[in-house]
Amino acid sequence: MKQLLALSLILISSGSYAAQCRVDLQNQVTLDGEKIAITQADGDVATVDADNNVFIDGKKLNLTPEQEAAIAAYRQKMNEYLPQAKRIASDSIALADKMIDDIAQSLDAPGAFDDVKEAVKEFYADVEARYYKNGDLVLPAQSFDEMTQEWVDDFAKAKEIFTNEFIGNAMGVLSEKMQQDGGLNLTELSEQLYALKARIEQRMAEYSKQTEQQSKEFCESLDDMAQQEQDVLKKVPELKDYQVFLI
Repeated sequence: MKQLLALSLILISSGSYAAQCRVDLQNQVTLDGEKIAITQADGDVATVDADNNVFIDGKKLNLTPEQEAAIAAYRQKMNEYLPQAKRIASDSIALADKMIDDIAQSLDAPGAFDDVKEAVKEFYADVEARYYKNGDLVLPAQSFDEMTQEWVDDFAKAKEIFTNEFIGNAMGVLSEKMQQDGGLNLTELSEQLYALKARIEQRMAEYSKQTEQQSKEFCESLDDMAQQEQDVLKKVPELKDYQVFLI
């Protein structure tokens, strides 16, 4: 439940990905920061090691200098996604934490939503468990439509739960403050909750703009990667059945 609550904060950026990234993944790709492993549905594997050697089902290809240069550039570019993905996650957590702290401060209730902040971190831990295996980034073969539908479904659930749970938490904080100030006023409570909801929506819109540029750059890099891969496939036709990106 908390994981879906957290999604409403950090899927702001994912919504932008869905709007901009139109790349299908034809084969599963595994990255560890140096090597590449591309796995077909039938289990056949092509690998590029840290020395730019290419192996197809364990058999090494004899590459020309031109081919090796193309493979080296491809390997380096692909493995840039590992730190980039982690950086986007880290930045999103920081933005979510700041937004939650801003709301808590506006209510003069520091720490009131620390459980929500923890939920954001838990969500990313679950994402890492889904896509990272022993430190390697593993991206499954998946269509753009499938990826988009996952984002849409998760975001819809998260937004609904966030509205209910976060506002419920805030109601407890505001009610307690009113009791301390002389008694509960339901009309005033309703007005304050409405104002708080509007403030949350404003904060989310602001942070959405901050993540939009990251999303755009990430998707553009995918497009560039797809074009670079086409160049590699022309120079090393033995890899044609191990294409990763489809546009």
